[in-house]
Amino acid sequence: MTTDSLRCSSPERPVGVDSAAPRPFEFATALATEREAIGPIRHELVDLLRSSGLAHLVDEFVLGAQELMANAVVHGCRRIHDGTITVSVRCDGRRIRLRVQDPSDAQPRVRDAAYDDTSGRGMLIVEAFADCWGVEAPSEGSGKAVWMEMSCTQGREAA
Repeated sequence: MTTDSLRCSSPERPVGVDSAAPRPFEFATALATEREAIGPIRHELVDLLRSSGLAHLVDEFVLGAQELMANAVVHGCRRIHDGTITVSVRCDGRRIRLRVQDPSDAQPRVRDAAYDDTSGRGMLIVEAFADCWGVEAPSEGSGKAVWMEMSCTQGREAA
């Protein structure tokens, strides 16, 4: 896969309080193209992070994941019938990466929502919490995959 765009807050995060290394894992699932499908996956991610020694990342990581999944449902499948969204998470014990693939070629954008706007802050939230995020073109077919990555280090600075 080719990285089409990449946004990083900094190349490396300072090492904070070092505790036992998190347990590496991989997780993948298909997401129905309905907002109601996001909640159960969000809960699965919470449980997975906690059981893997990443409880300190739950709030930030899962909020970013929720925003990427919501963007895929709302924007990535809006005009495409029978679209499939795949969500995958990979943790090697040092970094955790979430990837959400949808059938749309439309690129996400960070924008400044007006104070009274009820939407439009999803990518701002991802950018605020993730160390890096970007967009990849899938190796097969059309669409895109939007991903975010965070350090697993406890005591990490907020992006």
